[in-house]
Amino acid sequence: MLYIHENNINGKINQTRDSSGRRVNGYKNLRVELETFKAQYYLPFRDRIESLIFDEDHIESFETAAQEFNTYYQNLVDFSDRHGVRSQSKFESTFLEEISSYLFKNLPQIQNETFGIFNKGIYAGLKIDSNNHIAVIKKDVDFCIGKKANITIDNQPSTELILPVVAVEVKTYLDATMFGEIKSSSKSIRSASPNSRTYVLMGYRDLADEHIIAARQDSALTEMFALRQGFNSPILSTVLLEYWKEIKNAVESVSVDDLVPSTGRLLNP
Repeated sequence: MLYIHENNINGKINQTRDSSGRRVNGYKNLRVELETFKAQYYLPFRDRIESLIFDEDHIESFETAAQEFNTYYQNLVDFSDRHGVRSQSKFESTFLEEISSYLFKNLPQIQNETFGIFNKGIYAGLKIDSNNHIAVIKKDVDFCIGKKANITIDNQPSTELILPVVAVEVKTYLDATMFGEIKSSSKSIRSASPNSRTYVLMGYRDLADEHIIAARQDSALTEMFALRQGFNSPILSTVLLEYWKEIKNAVESVSVDDLVPSTGRLLNP
């Protein structure tokens, strides 16, 4: 499992210097408070979520998960407000990134290790470097289901690649500036791995309708999901289920991409 939110909490607990180089006892001298938050809220929440099974036979899990996500997120926001935790520290946003790790833990392809869960070093193409060698372009994403592979290029040492099946960018909210950056990143990933699918998972949308309408004609993104209607709205279980079904189908489609029917729809059967 990829516990990006726990890593963020641990990083804050273990921080010894601030951005100015001054010694601190955890982020903003909050080591004790952060340790208490982790023990009192995060770890019990994670245990409850990991006890759920996410598949077609346990649809009720998505409703339970939405309730758990909303309760924990409110505790997270309350802690941030009380102690002045800045949004730039990704204390809240990494929680949204971690949601996908829970939702897809029961996919057969994850459990049997056909694919893995990653967020760093995703294959995004090749380039010729300053030494005239072929170099691999890698990108970090917020959530990826993919497969590791080792390749050798130009008699250079073997390089490990993470070939994406699904790549997801996660945002607390999405505005026009972020949207442009995401489309550019997603386009490079899909160009390098043509059978990959790229998504945006956002807390809520802060983006004009015309941007969404235009994106429907753009191949950079496969789909976008907004978990909430607005800043103060709860995460909806219906969106969690819809998102889960989309990613599940994307992972399953990899094994049938090379099957072409003899009649009917040929490109998107």
